[in-house]
Amino acid sequence: MPRLGEQLDYAVSSFGYSSVYIWITAFMTIFLTDYAGVPAAAVSLLLLVVRFFDAVNDPLIGSIADRTHSRFGRFKPWVGIGGTVMCILIVMMFATQKSWPLHLKIIWVWVVYILITVASTCQQMPYNALCGVITSSAEGRIKLSNTRMVCSSLGTNFTNLIAAALILTFSGTHRTVSTARGYLGAVIFSVAIGLPFMLWTAFRSRERVLPPPVQRREGGRVPVRTMIKCLTGNKYALICVVGQFVAGFHAYGRMTIMTYYFTYYEGDFKLYSMTGMIGMFTGIVGSGVIAPWIYKMFHHKGKAVGFSFAAAGILVAPMYWFSAKGVWFWVFYAVSTAVGTAASGLRYACDGDNTDYAEYKYGVRVDGFLSSFVSLSLKAGGAVGPAVMLAVINSLGYAVNVHQNQAVMNALNISMSFLPAVLLLIIGVTFWFGYDMDEKKHKEIVRVIEERHREQGSAIDQKGDR
Repeated sequence: MPRLGEQLDYAVSSFGYSSVYIWITAFMTIFLTDYAGVPAAAVSLLLLVVRFFDAVNDPLIGSIADRTHSRFGRFKPWVGIGGTVMCILIVMMFATQKSWPLHLKIIWVWVVYILITVASTCQQMPYNALCGVITSSAEGRIKLSNTRMVCSSLGTNFTNLIAAALILTFSGTHRTVSTARGYLGAVIFSVAIGLPFMLWTAFRSRERVLPPPVQRREGGRVPVRTMIKCLTGNKYALICVVGQFVAGFHAYGRMTIMTYYFTYYEGDFKLYSMTGMIGMFTGIVGSGVIAPWIYKMFHHKGKAVGFSFAAAGILVAPMYWFSAKGVWFWVFYAVSTAVGTAASGLRYACDGDNTDYAEYKYGVRVDGFLSSFVSLSLKAGGAVGPAVMLAVINSLGYAVNVHQNQAVMNALNISMSFLPAVLLLIIGVTFWFGYDMDEKKHKEIVRVIEERHREQGSAIDQKGDR
C-alpha cells in the first residue's frame, strides 16, 4: 500500500502536466488566430487531422513503452523525457510570430503541434500505466488515482486563475491589452513551474509490478496478435474503453457548449469564470473525500465507479430548472462536478486491474498498450462530442451574435443538464452491471500471477545452472 509520500511522488506529475498543457487545450487556438495571424480554417483543419493521427500514435507509443528496459524502469524515463520535450515544444508554439510569412507560419504550426501531440503521448501513456506498476493493491491504486485527480484539478485551475494576469504582466509595463509577447512569457513561466513536477515523478516513483520473467528475458517483446487479444478478450478493459468514450463525449462536448450556454442562454459570459473557481474545490473534495468514501462503501471498483457516475448524472439533471444567476444552479453544478471527479479517479484506478486480468488470462503484461486504448477512446469521444453538439445547434438555426430562437435555447439548456445526465447514467449502468471484478477476485488474480512469476523464475534459474 503506497504511503502518502509515494502517492504524491506519483501524482505531482499530473499537476505539472495539467498546468502546462492547458495552454494548448484552452489558449492555443485564440493565440494562433488573434495574435499570430494564422487563418482559423488552417487551425481547424490542424486540430481535426491531429485527432486522427492520435488513433495511430497512442497505441504505438504505449506498446513501445511496454518494451522499454532501463535501470530506471519501463515507464519513468518516458514521463521525464516526454514531459521535457513537450514543454520545449509548447514554448516553441507560442513563439510563433505574426510577422513571419504565412506559408512559413502554417508549416511551423503544423510541425510543432504534431510533435507536441507525440511528446504529450510519450509522457501521458506511460504515466497512465505507471499507476498499475507502483502497486498491485486495488486499494493502493485507488489512492494513487485519487491523489492524481486532485493534483490534475489543482494544476488546471491554477493556470486558469493566473493566466490572464500573467499574459497582461508579460505584455509589458502598465499593459491593459494582451500581446503575443505576453502569451509567450506566461507560457515560459508556467513551464518553469510545471516541468519540475513531471521530473519529480520520473525520478522519485518506484516500479514494483514487473512483467513475467519469460517476457522480461525476451526483451519485453509480445506478438501483436497477443496484445490485441489482451484488449479484445478482456471485458474489463473493453468496458473502460466504452466508458471513456462516453465520458469524453460528455466532458468535451459540455465544455464546448458551455461558452454558448453562458453567452446566449444566460446572456452573461462572465458567469463562465465561476466554473473555474468552483472546479478548484470540487476536484479536491471529489477525489480526496468522496471517492475514498464511495470505495469503502462497496470495496468493489465496478460498483464504486457505476454508483458515482450514476449519482453525478442524477445530480446534474436539476440544473435544467435553474438559472446560473441563482444559487441552486451552482449548488447542483458543484455537487455533480465533485461526484463526477470522484468517478473519474475511481475509473482510472481500474487500468492496473485490467492489465492484471490480461496477464492472468494470456500470460503477458501490456500496461502501456491497454492504457493507450483507454486514453484513445477518451480522445475519440472528446472529438465526436463537440462536433455532434455544434452540429445539433447549427441544424436548429444557431446564428452568431444574435438572440437565438427557442429551439436553440432549449438545446443549450438540455446540453447542460439532461444530456449529461443520460450519458453519465449510461456509464454508471455499464460499470455497475458489467465490471464484476471485486477485491476478492482481484486478489486471487494477483496471487496466481505472483505464483507464475516464481515458477518461471525458478525454471529460468535452473536452465541457467545447466
